[in-house]
Amino acid sequence: MTAAKFVDTRLVYYPRAYNVWKTWAQRIPGKVLFFVSEDTYSIHDDMPLIRLKGVDDVYPPQKKSFAMMRWLSDNYLEEFDWFIRADDDLYIRGEQLETFLRSLDPTKPHFLGQAGLGNSAEYGQLSLGQRDNYCMGGPGILMSRETLRMLAPHLESCLLEMLTTHEDVELGRCIRKHVGIACSWNYEMQTLFHNNQSNPDAFKGWGTNPELKHAVTLHPIKQPEHMRKVHQDNLITRIRELRSLRIKLEQAKTTSKPVSLVRRVANTTNDMSYWDYTALNKITFCANGINCPRHTIDSNMKNALGDIVTELFDEFNSNARYRGRILQFQSIQYAYSRVEPRHGIDYVLDIILWFKKFRPPHRATLSVRRHAYVQQTFGDIEAITDEEHLKILKSASEYYTNMTDEEQHEAALNAKDSKRVHLLMPLRGRSTTFIRFCENIIEVLPPSEKDIELVLILYKSDNESDDMSIRKEAQALSAVLDVRIVDMGDSEFSRGKALTMGSEVLSPDSLMFFTDVDMLFNYATIERIRTNTILGTQVYFPIVFSEFAPESWSANDDSSTSHFSYSRRRGYFRHFGFGLVSLYRRDFDAVGGFNLTIRGWGMEDVDLFEKVISSHLRVLRAPEPGLVHVYHSIHCSSDMPEQQRKMCTGSKAQSLASLDFLAEKILPFSA
Repeated sequence: MTAAKFVDTRLVYYPRAYNVWKTWAQRIPGKVLFFVSEDTYSIHDDMPLIRLKGVDDVYPPQKKSFAMMRWLSDNYLEEFDWFIRADDDLYIRGEQLETFLRSLDPTKPHFLGQAGLGNSAEYGQLSLGQRDNYCMGGPGILMSRETLRMLAPHLESCLLEMLTTHEDVELGRCIRKHVGIACSWNYEMQTLFHNNQSNPDAFKGWGTNPELKHAVTLHPIKQPEHMRKVHQDNLITRIRELRSLRIKLEQAKTTSKPVSLVRRVANTTNDMSYWDYTALNKITFCANGINCPRHTIDSNMKNALGDIVTELFDEFNSNARYRGRILQFQSIQYAYSRVEPRHGIDYVLDIILWFKKFRPPHRATLSVRRHAYVQQTFGDIEAITDEEHLKILKSASEYYTNMTDEEQHEAALNAKDSKRVHLLMPLRGRSTTFIRFCENIIEVLPPSEKDIELVLILYKSDNESDDMSIRKEAQALSAVLDVRIVDMGDSEFSRGKALTMGSEVLSPDSLMFFTDVDMLFNYATIERIRTNTILGTQVYFPIVFSEFAPESWSANDDSSTSHFSYSRRRGYFRHFGFGLVSLYRRDFDAVGGFNLTIRGWGMEDVDLFEKVISSHLRVLRAPEPGLVHVYHSIHCSSDMPEQQRKMCTGSKAQSLASLDFLAEKILPFSA
């Protein structure tokens, strides 16, 4: 059931029904119909609307609900085994629904869903008998063909005998009276037909929630973008399940004995695989890693452990009824994990669980501690085609052939922009550092490279000679590559605003690289920017090598004049930095650009990264050896917002010196 305001994308901000049609409705093992009022139409011709004669969009929709049941009985009673009545804010997982229904007999009357008696304010006010209930409409109401056959002749009389304004309550009352069954009280229905009215964001990232793994329906999902995200997570979950099944089948075909935890023998101690230790499912101690003695468990590990526990206990309880016992997960005391790059991931889990024996006369509940040895095996390497990207290219090709000469000329300029790398750099003063940046560009760029442009977003500083020196150096650089200056005058410096202004002078298909004056790079970096950034598909956030203060370098490091020296005493790869990014202007605009309300040091890059993560775009993060951040002192203003000041002081402290240098200062090495 839906209403006109949720159907047509031209007229509404929340086209729920259309998003249902474009997501889960395409994967239902049957037919999906949208029941609307008599005068409702849609611009989407392929959307199957059923206009109910004499029905309007007045709420509550008792008449619409009963008319829908009547229409289904008159038109489809003999064509389908099962019928589910749903709202447009419900997500249905087609594969789980089919698996569930295959275990039931549609020739018998069934009335399934999440049973209800009314909320706390309505309890006892719905005229329900002691044994009566109803299936709540939100999570979906499922009935067999036999139920609908027995119900259909009495729909009109039930519509005239309503005692409440709730159409799901009245439908349940009608079925109880004329079919003789109530909504199933089975406790599992709360899991299968999942309802969470208290939290509007309950299903964000639901694919990693083990409690929802077996859910057939999820309710409510009112925002279209949430519906699309849930659908994406469902497809990802399904792909993972199919890949896991394929690996199990391949293993069963090739070997009959289980894989050993010792899958390879190390030749030297340096070749050994280290186990990382996780305590109480919260803190991980790294066995082998720089700057990583311990840290809180990250989301990937947390999600992996959740999936493993769910799968383990599903297997433990697969024959629970036959054995007369059930196992329920309590907690993980500790865990060991390691990655074998050629084989997979190994886990040793110390699990606390409830052992419940429910078969008389030996009923008991015990808390038990057990070890589980788990292996997640890698599948074979696959080469796949990015179909979406190919569709974009094909569509662009067809569009190009139908353009006028003028449009083709403009498109050719845009295509050139898609290969040209535009270096966007905000700058205020610091002429000496800018001269070093320019000298580095001149040194690394080959003479044949013509597709690079420097977009210099220039602020006026307090030193006029400094500003003149920068402009003079930019003029000299223009002999080697194109240089464009965006003048910001004497306005307050803002990196986010500067990069936004710089992007606005470029075409929509321009490839942009946001950089800083403290960066040095080599030509291989330019090539990787072009390769790793894909229009409409992928954004590249390189992980740069950041130098420590030169005073902390060792004597050997100090003798090297090249900044491209990657010793652990000289610097570190800044995994928490997101300021340098390569993306197309079209994608930058699509995610919403920078937050221009942020002032002072930092935060604008993190905000952009989170926007990209939340969008349809893919993020590529990789250490970039061709990018080096030359050390400079950092000033953290005392009037910064607290979160920005913490980030600033944290970055400042991290960049002062290596752990080796600090350890020597605290515990001087003896001869």
